Amino acid sequence: MMVLLRKSMRLLILLLGVFLFQYGNAQEKWIPLDLQSRIALAQKNQNHVILAEYFLGKPYVANALSAENPEKLYLSLEDFDCVTFIENVMSLYHSKGQDSLFKKNLIHWRYAQPKDIRFETRNHYFFAAMEQLIEDQWIVPITTPEGRQIKKSFRFLSQFYRNKNKNISIPALEQVESQLRLKPFTFIPSINVSKVLSSLKEGDIVTFVSKRNDLDVQHTGFLTYRKSNWYVLHASQEVKKVCISDKNVVEYLKSHPSFLGIQVFRPNFIK
Repeated sequence: MMVLLRKSMRLLILLLGVFLFQYGNAQEKWIPLDLQSRIALAQKNQNHVILAEYFLGKPYVANALSAENPEKLYLSLEDFDCVTFIENVMSLYHSKGQDSLFKKNLIHWRYAQPKDIRFETRNHYFFAAMEQLIEDQWIVPITTPEGRQIKKSFRFLSQFYRNKNKNISIPALEQVESQLRLKPFTFIPSINVSKVLSSLKEGDIVTFVSKRNDLDVQHTGFLTYRKSNWYVLHASQEVKKVCISDKNVVEYLKSHPSFLGIQVFRPNFIK
């Protein structure tokens, strides 16, 4: 009887070991220990720019996300475009250093329907993501008397993919675009940006509005105060890495004639 019991215990221990090994391997790990420490420091100071600086020098990579269905969640802390840089930093900040919470936050930032991940539910227009996050009270738009409201046609995406023969529902994209057209689109014209600098805060999300009527914004980053002026901490397509702009915000706008102005959004923990 004792021999049989010992054999049963050994088998149980073996099976438990196999389960724990397989379960442990199944756990997705993205946040290294030094990044966990940086997240904790950023939260202590209520300043996610401290976290964003961790990625300085990381390469700029465009078009890393799925080009059609099936949509796969792209998750990398080693390369970014301007939008994925914002998404990842903000998702990490709210993750408390937990991988599962980081992934959940990232999905919430990137998709209109977190439980239905498809190409069509991704927030391809950054304005769509901001509207969603405003509604969820994660961020607040910064409005000033210098702001101006215009209408955008939001047709770029559906027109771009119409004849691409991709596994994408064009009517679904058009429906998203038609909904975005109903929302007020407010921005600060480039000529007025110097007048609103005093109302900006460290870590504000800045978007650079496109002059194209069918597109909302062309670039985005975090505002950071350096050398007595405001600069952009961003994943730069021009410099091909995460960096701080060498020009202040006003000069940066002047050097990009395709920008109409800016929008500013403030994470809700910034006081």
